[in-house]
Order: sequence, then structure tokens, then C-alpha cells
Amino acid sequence: MKHLVIGGVRSGKSDFAEQQLTELLKDTAQEHAIYIATSLAIGEETKSRIARHQLHRDSKIMTCELDYQSRTLSSFLTKYDTPKQLILIECLSTWVGWYLSQDKPLKQCVVEYEHVKAQFLEQLNNLQATVIIVTGEVGCGLIGETKLMRVYADKLGELNQQVARLANNVTVVTAGIAQKIKV
Repeated sequence: MKHLVIGGVRSGKSDFAEQQLTELLKDTAQEHAIYIATSLAIGEETKSRIARHQLHRDSKIMTCELDYQSRTLSSFLTKYDTPKQLILIECLSTWVGWYLSQDKPLKQCVVEYEHVKAQFLEQLNNLQATVIIVTGEVGCGLIGETKLMRVYADKLGELNQQVARLANNVTVVTAGIAQKIKV
């Protein structure tokens, strides 16, 4: 089962996804679930946000943090892909942003991103585990001022559409209210 949870900044999408994971943990009597965190703990504000999120998580949820070199999204999905495994990916917005904002020419960043995106979509298509994927909605905002902002919105919007096609369920969260749009 693949469930995409999409919403704007501070919409409640992360809280909703974590609640869904906690309910699945209870319903399936699994020993633990995997939380794949795509945000790097850089800077005090980010570290504080991460700590606040971790405080509210069920103790059965094991956090795996990407470092984008040796511990990648693909490596975690490969490692934990079993039929009974529960996985939460939080979130694709940060994942795309990391690849596009490396200290390299944007063209090179896009090429590298397209490569890892293709790997991710292939893995997702064949995934045996139950996965909840959180992502940001980019279709309701302004057109970005910079080329990087426009490329980011294009790439994340394309990825969101591709993941939504593969997902069994899609939920939009707005102002803390979840609406199922694909069941």
C-alpha cells in the first residue's frame, strides 16, 4: 500500500502522516516502523524543529536520517522493503530541494536529481512495504523569482504527479483537515 499525503507549508500534513503510521502500527501489531527523515539537521532552527517532531513520535517508530551520500533514500528503501514493513518518508519536498541546491551548476544538479528520481520511482513501483509519503504542494503558490525556484517547483510538481499515479491513496491536508482524493 502506498499513501501520498500532500499539503502546503504548515498544513498539518506531517502530523496527519505520523498519526496514520501510528494507527497502522497498532492495527498490524508490528514491532516497529521506519521513519525516513530527508531533512538534514543544519542550523539551530532546523535542529529545534526536528527535536520537537521526535518528541511526539511513538517509541516504536525508528528514525533513519539521510545524509545523501552513504545513507540515501534508495538505500533505506532497499534495506527495509519487506511485505510487513511500515515506512514513512518525510518529505519529498526536502529531498528534491537537497538535490537541486547542491554547490554545483543547476544543470548538473538536475541531471543527478533525475537519476535518483528514476531509481526512487522504480523502487516505489515495486515496493512491498506499506509506505506513507509526505510532500509539499507547489501548485498553489506564486511563480518563483529565480531559476532555481522555478526548476524546484517544476521538478517537485512532476514528482508529486508521478507518485500520486503510483499511490493507492492520496490525501490532501489543508489547515489540519485531511481530504481523501484518491482511495
